[in-house]
Amino acid sequence: MSPHDSASTPLFRWEGTYWGFLEGDRIYDRHGRQVAWLDTSHGHGHDVYHLSGHFLGEWRDRHHVLRNVLRPDPVHRAQRAPIPTRVIPDPPSDHAACDPIDEWADALPWPLPPPTPPCF
Repeated sequence: MSPHDSASTPLFRWEGTYWGFLEGDRIYDRHGRQVAWLDTSHGHGHDVYHLSGHFLGEWRDRHHVLRNVLRPDPVHRAQRAPIPTRVIPDPPSDHAACDPIDEWADALPWPLPPPTPPCF
């Protein structure tokens, strides 16, 4: 499956908690805020960069973003402005925790800050 498919793909933390979703090459948290993007410029796999431009990790197993703790940071990318999502998908249920993988850690920011309340 390509990250550029039109349907959103749920993303989970390694311990099983629903975190957010992937839509195209953009990564959104569970509240619909764009947090990161996928980058395929290095030619293998999909690296994930925070909107600030710093490296977060790699898109793995279609539903996770993990960081190989032994991999040096790639070159910092230019900062990007968030792109709003049109639709926040219904959150799926959490799933069972995955078995730990040596030298890999969860790369998705946690805990997520709550959304900013609307101004009236």
